[in-house]
Amino acid sequence: MFAIVITIMVLEVHIPDRLAFASDSVTLQRFGAGYLTYALSFFVIANLWVSHHYLIFTLSRPTRTTIWFNNLLLFCISSIPLATRFLGTHPLSSVAAAVYGSVGAASTAAFMLLRSHASRRSHNAAHRDIHHRILRKSAAFLAIYLASIPLAFVNVWLAWICFVSVPPMLVVPIIRAQIVTKGSPEDEHHDVEHSCP
Repeated sequence: MFAIVITIMVLEVHIPDRLAFASDSVTLQRFGAGYLTYALSFFVIANLWVSHHYLIFTLSRPTRTTIWFNNLLLFCISSIPLATRFLGTHPLSSVAAAVYGSVGAASTAAFMLLRSHASRRSHNAAHRDIHHRILRKSAAFLAIYLASIPLAFVNVWLAWICFVSVPPMLVVPIIRAQIVTKGSPEDEHHDVEHSCP
């Protein structure tokens, strides 16, 4: 699902033919805005993909509730290409920026719900601690996206500052935990890096 969403987004980025034969600053700026928006969304989705992989690793017995929380997350993530195209096409639009911020906030909130559920389902104290620490950090990302919505109508560049600030914060793992997997002839140690959300 994550790979499909990323693929859909990149297919929406079109290189104007006129850039191949002439120097057109306006067209170049429009293409640059579209590509920047794609790049921002790519890093957010890639982080969600990695975080989702490790989150599912902590759930040995998913329930019906787990599946529906996961479906909510997938719905929000599937909306990212729409918001990305809207903002990429109209980078100076307050409405487009507010929509992008709303989808970012919804995706972050949906992931926090799934992670909160995982922390309640887990019987592993180390996993629960990791979930709680990441949830506290994720609240900052949710706050940034929520703040971008009203800021978009004050000054669209303030919303852009919010969007651009998120990916760099996602690159650096906030937790490095050594997970011990039992049940094999000898314990296996896995170094796992966790990012937000």
